[in-house]
Amino acid sequence: MTLPNASPTRATTPLPDSPGSLFDRFETVLRLVWRTAFGHDLDPWQADLLRAITELRADGHLRHRQFLVSLGRQNGKTEIAAALGLLFMLVKVSGYVVGIASSAEQARLVYDRTMTAIRRNTALAKRFDALTDTRGLRSKSGAKYEIKAAKSAALQGLPIDLGLVDEVHLLKPSLWTDLVNGTGGRLDCIVVGITTAGDDDSELLTDLYRLASEDKIGHAIWEAPAAEVPEDDETLAEYLRAANPAIACGRIDVAVVIEDVRAMSPGAAIRYRLNRFTATDSTWLPLATWVGLAGEVTAPAEGVVFALDRTPTWSHASIVAAWKAADGAIETQVVASVAKPSLERLREVCMQLAARHGNALWVADNYSLGTLMAELKDRGLTTRRGTLADLTNAASRTYALAMQSTVRHAGDPLLTDQLPRVTTKNKGDGYRLVRATKAAEIDTVTATTLAVYFAEQDLDKGLQLFV
Repeated sequence: MTLPNASPTRATTPLPDSPGSLFDRFETVLRLVWRTAFGHDLDPWQADLLRAITELRADGHLRHRQFLVSLGRQNGKTEIAAALGLLFMLVKVSGYVVGIASSAEQARLVYDRTMTAIRRNTALAKRFDALTDTRGLRSKSGAKYEIKAAKSAALQGLPIDLGLVDEVHLLKPSLWTDLVNGTGGRLDCIVVGITTAGDDDSELLTDLYRLASEDKIGHAIWEAPAAEVPEDDETLAEYLRAANPAIACGRIDVAVVIEDVRAMSPGAAIRYRLNRFTATDSTWLPLATWVGLAGEVTAPAEGVVFALDRTPTWSHASIVAAWKAADGAIETQVVASVAKPSLERLREVCMQLAARHGNALWVADNYSLGTLMAELKDRGLTTRRGTLADLTNAASRTYALAMQSTVRHAGDPLLTDQLPRVTTKNKGDGYRLVRATKAAEIDTVTATTLAVYFAEQDLDKGLQLFV
């Protein structure tokens, strides 16, 4: 039995006359496969969840046609989905399993986990034809598992036995409908979504939560008692156990997660660790926290990161420097603010700074200043064209360093003035900084996060990555 505090906060009540589940029939096989392939057994709560998803009615057929699983990050969602995929290929002679996610990379995580489980078990591998990374899994009985693009055209008309959806909060409602329609009203077919909480823009997940509250679909939801980060660690630990069964059952150390949460923005902690919905936009770094990190900074002659950003209207552009100090802290300073900049003027300022600082890295968002980075590279500077992933990582990492008091800054008034005008917008499993209003300018803040983020890395070892 699952430990009491590892049970879902909200879940479908089991049928009193159920004869069991599909999982019960293959539990011994799946546990053996997991121990052989991964060196550990399924957690008790994972086994109970698999039973709930594949619960049978009194007539021996699957009870649910749709099932929602919602829980915090790092709880083993991939394992649950992989076990379900393998189970349906074993149960159904010609079963068709389809996995989709917001990106092919995300869907492939589940697919790869399933393929690894099969490959590492000799007896099981004999039941499958040659396994490939691109053509899907296929059993000798005719069952198969394929990854499909998160596009309606890729799903229409498919006779689906099991639809696996990872991170439902990022999926369009029409895709879920396509999967449900693909079951065609046939017996023992199901669409399962496994996700963390979403935000105001998560239309599909919001609707599935509503259906779950009305007991119209099967569900197991782990969530904290409230959408807030408690100030004391004891209460936070209780919240984390409620939203994370892997913590509740003891597989993950709650003290380690508490340390991580304290370094996260409240919005990210609430959504990803406490598994509660957040607003689409939320505040970022408290001004008081940032002001308290002001102090004397001294730039070295080498090893400096210079990051640039501009406003959407080209009214201003900022250049911010950051470097790793002798004590390991990251120091940062605004070195230039250019009014009504042109590419020529920015290039001129950058070359002047480059003449005084050797072995420097120059960074800017590829979308806004990619052309400038290309020109600087042509002139012999080491550059990095920032991606969306860089921007989201820079925002979260700068926040963490600030909350850990391992950032020092020069107290630049421009940065202090812009900080209250910054808010965040969720992007996939992270967030990026955006303007609180259309009139707000946050180029100095964005440039600072990029500079701090890359300065924390070892430039001597990482220069080959900066292209």
